[in-house]
Amino acid sequence: MSSSAPPVHRPASGPLTATTTSAALGVLAGLALVGLGLAAALRPSLADDGGWWFASAGVAALLFVGALLGLRAAVADVPVARRAVGAAAALLTLFGIAHFYALVDQDTAILLFSVFMVAGSVALVVAGVAVARAWEGPGRLAPLLCGVWPIATIPAGAAIGDLLHFLAIAVWGALWTVLGLTLLRPPRSARSARSPR
Repeated sequence: MSSSAPPVHRPASGPLTATTTSAALGVLAGLALVGLGLAAALRPSLADDGGWWFASAGVAALLFVGALLGLRAAVADVPVARRAVGAAAALLTLFGIAHFYALVDQDTAILLFSVFMVAGSVALVVAGVAVARAWEGPGRLAPLLCGVWPIATIPAGAAIGDLLHFLAIAVWGALWTVLGLTLLRPPRSARSARSPR
């Protein structure tokens, strides 16, 4: 016997177990990037010493992709956000991998990961706008901030000098951490909050 009942929309918060690992990856990635950014702000030559700094940043970026996959699951009821987060995850995977190319050719690697950073951040901005409109609570702004911050600050910081450049990277890491913490308890969707129980 077939059922004609309308589909039930689940809240954006979903089951906690689905996002715990992704949340942990976001927090770990963010803290790693904060540490790398602050270390290089204090001693910019670290970014030139044998490529280990770039490789470490690449690892952090790949861990952050795990957080984005959790975010994609959390926004399953917001189709625009789900697609945009998927695109951001793919582009930031390339961003992370490009960091390892710095071990071979640092100049080319910087060009590559800069392009992937901007493209991935634009995708996060698209996702972030959709999430900010669909979710309730302050945590809904975390994806948007993760997309806007690098575009607004990192290129300008690099043009001004090492200190501001690496501090901007450290703050981006702090925003990754915020996103990870948000995934532990995602905000409720505005639609589900208005739906009758």
